[in-house]
This record gives sequence, C-alpha cells and structure tokens, in this order.
Amino acid sequence: MSSCKNPPTNTCSNMAGDQEAAIRELGSRLRARRNELGWTIEELAAKAQVSPGLISQMERGIGNPAFMTLVRIAYPMDLNLSKLFEGPDSTSQVVRKSQRKRLQIPDPGVTFELLTPDSHRDLEMVWVEYGPGVTTSEQPFQHKGQECGLILQGKLEVHIGDETYLLEAGDSIWMDCTIPHWYLNPGQERCICVWAITPPSF
Repeated sequence: MSSCKNPPTNTCSNMAGDQEAAIRELGSRLRARRNELGWTIEELAAKAQVSPGLISQMERGIGNPAFMTLVRIAYPMDLNLSKLFEGPDSTSQVVRKSQRKRLQIPDPGVTFELLTPDSHRDLEMVWVEYGPGVTTSEQPFQHKGQECGLILQGKLEVHIGDETYLLEAGDSIWMDCTIPHWYLNPGQERCICVWAITPPSF
C-alpha cells in the first residue's frame, strides 16, 4: 500500500484522486459491457454470485473492489481482465516500465501490469505479483489459449485441473488454459512472475 509519510505538497491527495478516477473508469467499462450484453444488474449479480448492490456500487465507481470480486463479475460477461487495464494503447514496440498499462484496483495483495503495448496482438505478456497467502481458488481461471509463466521471486503453487505444481524462482510452467487453473502464494514474501498468453485472453 502506498505511504504518504512526509510527502511533497498535494502528493497524497493526487494519489487518492488518481485511484478514485481509475475506479470510476473501471466501473464505466463494466457497465458498458453489461449494457452491451443487454443484462440487468440483477441478472449479472445472479451469474456472478454477488449482490446487485455490489455491482451497482462498482459501476458507479464507489468502494474498493477486491481482485477476486472483479474476476467473478468479469468472467460471466466473457470480459478479459486485460480490457480493464488503465492506460492508452501504444503504437510503439517498446513499453517503458513507467508506461505499463495497469489493472487499477485498490487491492494490495495483487498487481497486474501489461508488458505488451496492448491486448490487440497475437501475444500478451503480463507482470503479476501475488502477496503472501493470496489465492485465486475462489474463481479458477478458464479461457482459450495457452500460457507460459516464469517465477522471478518467491514461490507459487499452480493448480491445473487435479494437478498441483510448486514453483520457485527460476522455474517456469506451460499450460492449456482451457483447463481450470488457479494460484496460491504459499510463501512469506511477495511472488513476482511474468506470464505470456496466446491468444490474449487473460
């Protein structure tokens, strides 16, 4: 989580304002996709197994949605999470660290940043961080394509169907994404990994 100890003038207010704007933009994208499908809030809530009030708040940019809550809402709408990354598309082949598109959610346990210029290419690469104890078991991922992940720091349990693999720094794994899969950071430090996905379907 960000710290505002002895910041320059207006730094904290600017950070809070940026986060609020990002949450509002996230909400508008969720609402646009729901309207595109012709669903009511109640219909989406039933499919995502969350309350209508929660979806209403998120669409209005209110509250602090956790990552797994966002996953549960996006998946019934067949909405790739990469479509929710904040930031403009780029025509450049180079993505500077400071210019990565980022999934803007106020959840300190997870970080997702797009390493490719956008999600409109044949290959997508994502920088992922999971805090200690973070798991996605509540809503396993399942989508078209293939992906390969490389662990840069820490440990990560990768569950693919009925199989479980414990990966450490330097280990990599390939998977068929049509098989339900989820992750757990069983360690005491933040896990940092990079994933390549084709076609883009994260």
